[in-house]
Amino acid sequence: MLDVAVLGGGRSAEHDVSLRSCAAVLRAIDRTRWRPWPVFLARDGAWHAAPTPLGPGAPPPALAASLGAPRRPGAALAALVDAGVRVVFPALHGRAGEDGTLQGMLELHDLAFVGSGTAASAVGMDKLRTRECLTAHGVPMAASVHGPLDGADSAREVERIERTIGLPCFLKTDLSGSSFGVVRCEDAAAVRAFFAKERGRRYVAERPLRGEEISVPVLGNSGEPLEPLPPVGIYPRVAEWFTPDAKYQDGGAQEIIPPRGLDALGVGEVQALAVRCHEALGCDGVSRTDMIVTVDGPRVLEVNTLPGLTEASLLPKCAAAAGISFQALLDRLLDAALRRSRQTSRTTPDRSS
Repeated sequence: MLDVAVLGGGRSAEHDVSLRSCAAVLRAIDRTRWRPWPVFLARDGAWHAAPTPLGPGAPPPALAASLGAPRRPGAALAALVDAGVRVVFPALHGRAGEDGTLQGMLELHDLAFVGSGTAASAVGMDKLRTRECLTAHGVPMAASVHGPLDGADSAREVERIERTIGLPCFLKTDLSGSSFGVVRCEDAAAVRAFFAKERGRRYVAERPLRGEEISVPVLGNSGEPLEPLPPVGIYPRVAEWFTPDAKYQDGGAQEIIPPRGLDALGVGEVQALAVRCHEALGCDGVSRTDMIVTVDGPRVLEVNTLPGLTEASLLPKCAAAAGISFQALLDRLLDAALRRSRQTSRTTPDRSS
């Protein structure tokens, strides 16, 4: 039995979503194989780790500051390692959890962890770098334009957007997720409002695509045989596109597997495209690629390197459609983390002498 630190919370706008993912993992993890240590990451950056792991049958505790004494991340992680933790399950989303920051710290501690490594996580979180990487590999995406955000001349950027891709458009901050930091702008006034409100180094503006929104998870480490899961079609009920309300509100969207508009040939096409994206970014463990299937074929929107694991999340639903229970999915993610860790330890040269 291996000790696993399960992290939830974090400093991003997706803090609450992460807590729900973390709670779901703690409830479902196979405690005959894994001994989970709940760890709450507060919005102020402090880590609060449980003083002992969860025993068989013990209910998960509330993920809050009362879980344990506040510690700086490095000190908390060192204490967990000293206590016997050998693998980390980051049930985190957004900045400082999904963007390579945490992954770099875990790699420095020679800890196995679920999800992609530092480089793939950093690129996958950055919408502009993701676009550059995927288009370099021939992945079809919507027409776009990008530029500075903080301190930008909004009148100049509005003119560039209107001239290059037109309006309406989708505007996104460079580091965002779960539809946070994403706005559909119908006119120049909405674009100016985006520049006045949002913060970040850069923005990406994309031309809207007409078609069916779908998402395709992929399981496995780069360099291994990869398994694309069944795609899911997303049909918002409370908005025109997949906003946070449509994503997390009960009944906010219909999610249908397989998507309504895809036959067996179309399913194979989008699965192959998701595998291409997983390999292009060098993802490990799991990815989930979001697309719009247009009359001219699928177009990729983004790649998620730590997909959500809440009751409403797409990854568990797609896994279930493939006959993989939630507990078995967690086992596969943890096993993939351990395989990658063993492979890394074999291939990293020892220059200590």
